[in-house]
Amino acid sequence: MEVAAAGPRRALIIHGWKDDPSSGWLGWIGRELETAGYSIQAPRFEVAEKPILPTWLATLESATTWLEGGEQTLIIGHSLGCFLALRMLEMYDFSRPVGGLYLVSGFYDAPRPEASRWFSPEPNWSLIRSRTSERVCIYSDDDTIVTPDRTRRLAHKLQARLLCVVGQGHFLGSQGMNDLPELLESLEDLGFTA
Repeated sequence: MEVAAAGPRRALIIHGWKDDPSSGWLGWIGRELETAGYSIQAPRFEVAEKPILPTWLATLESATTWLEGGEQTLIIGHSLGCFLALRMLEMYDFSRPVGGLYLVSGFYDAPRPEASRWFSPEPNWSLIRSRTSERVCIYSDDDTIVTPDRTRRLAHKLQARLLCVVGQGHFLGSQGMNDLPELLESLEDLGFTA
């Protein structure tokens, strides 16, 4: 399905734990989207020994009114930022569905039993699907932090397109992941950057 140009072009970029939304591929995709006419919000979350999900969700709250929803709006998440995107989509009813939800190394389940309280209950999949028009999950075949099976399960729950990028690990800018052309290509294919 190709997305028709309509409404303001806005993108929310949600980084993962101990990440920087202005560097690596996250900063790169932000610059690419700005070149394509998007306004960008990429909040930086408080760094702590362990992520503080309620605090991070509160940080995202102001972005929900700015984002508005609509065919030319995007949410791009990485790692823990994907889970935050899912919770945000459950909590806030945009005026229109978000055009594209892109989740890179995404997951919805607790990585360890002691973290399970943050990941319960399981996201409301039908609600999230109703609040997004296009959904794409991207994973690497050699990701040891969020294993490929976890992202595949997420894609199944979301009824999302699934894209495998070979040999990119966890897509960490700190490990030299400075761009993600497969993401930009998918955005182009679905008409978001045309």
